[in-house]
Amino acid sequence: MAQPPFPMHPRSARDHGAMDVAPVFGAGPGDDPGYLRSLRTGTVLGRMRAMMLVLLAAPVAILAISPFIVRDGDGRLGGAPPWIYAPLAVVALAAVLVGPRAPRALPRPAGPPAPPRVLVARASLLQFRSAVLLRFALTEAVILVGLPLAMVGHSELVFAAGFAVGYPLLVRLALPTRGGVERIRRRLEAGGAESLLWPALLAPAPPRRSAGDA
Repeated sequence: MAQPPFPMHPRSARDHGAMDVAPVFGAGPGDDPGYLRSLRTGTVLGRMRAMMLVLLAAPVAILAISPFIVRDGDGRLGGAPPWIYAPLAVVALAAVLVGPRAPRALPRPAGPPAPPRVLVARASLLQFRSAVLLRFALTEAVILVGLPLAMVGHSELVFAAGFAVGYPLLVRLALPTRGGVERIRRRLEAGGAESLLWPALLAPAPPRRSAGDA
């Protein structure tokens, strides 16, 4: 028997949470109450948005304490040679090129019978989570790589440059705003398959599982 295009059983604790989601079919972007209001709705999307707000605070905290970590050198630029900014540019370019390409498009069913709609929605949710975390890792790397470079170059300006480039990329690519969700949904449906992403994201969030329940 041919292998189904969507997972029938969870493969990990992360997958298990997605497989517990009961999609709200018929829901769409018009049902999104907005970023801040969604934090109180108890939906999958609201929980993800709350998590991202916590993750967004980490680079700001590092920026605040960077003067205590980096010892400035002499000169207007803190003594940092110009070439030290090259790694920042490379990492930022990688984030710009790779980040928007995630996730991959869902496979289009070859023919009948079509996969159950609930499995399609859950598979889309898994892809969405993976894409958001990948984009976050890529864009945060732009910020974090600036810290050791600033320490080597003895210039806080190096880390500030990484933050100035990386943080807007993080917000643009990884923050699950309504527009961000729509951009990922279009990526999922690029191959012609319906993703049912919004019904999965606006579903009630399943109870959190402990390590012993995985």
